[in-house]
Amino acid sequence: MAGVSSARASPPPRRRVGLAATAAAAAAAIAAAAVALSSLPTVGRAINFDLPPGQEECFYEEVHAGRKITGAYAVTQGSHMDIDMRVYNPKSLLVFEAIREGEGKFTIPADADGSYKLCFSNKMSMVSHKTVKLVVDNGEGPDLTGLAKKEHMDSVEQTLITIAHSARMIAFHQEEYRQLHDRHLVTVTSTNRRVKWWSLIECLAVLAVSGLQVAFIKRLFNKPMNKRMV
Repeated sequence: MAGVSSARASPPPRRRVGLAATAAAAAAAIAAAAVALSSLPTVGRAINFDLPPGQEECFYEEVHAGRKITGAYAVTQGSHMDIDMRVYNPKSLLVFEAIREGEGKFTIPADADGSYKLCFSNKMSMVSHKTVKLVVDNGEGPDLTGLAKKEHMDSVEQTLITIAHSARMIAFHQEEYRQLHDRHLVTVTSTNRRVKWWSLIECLAVLAVSGLQVAFIKRLFNKPMNKRMV
């Protein structure tokens, strides 16, 4: 009976070991998810800046080889709502160019580590300031490889990497759509203001013409008629 009781008592420790391993994997997965989510605010960074007439301003973004630098920009305020935009790789070679565009996007594969230069030029304008909104993503996701052993994280790690990449793209496109919304809101507001003033001018013009017509007709009827003797 003692041998049987000892044989029956042996499975619980093995069950506890399995539960401990599962708990460790779950904890590692939760930690990986926390790291992935905490990295999201740094992705898809949005920059608002004012560009004076006749000036150029450049920004630099570090990109590693094998990644892609993705960006979108829009002119939210300024005459004609256009800007010149160029991207240079670490070797100072032009890899993207858009001339006098109000908005645009770009995706550039990086073939080497280094700083990519993003330049915005308002040299075509002599009097108008431009307000530009830029969103950039350098493709750097959270590092999930050191959170747990490989045998515990094979499927979980791949799933988290996929989720993190999808979340980065969602955050990037949200910023892109937000800047397009800001640009179109400025356009709609300006159009409504112009329609209001033109409508007021048209009303005043109609009233002035109507007053002139009434005065002319009254003058015509009040004019004394020449009497002819028979």
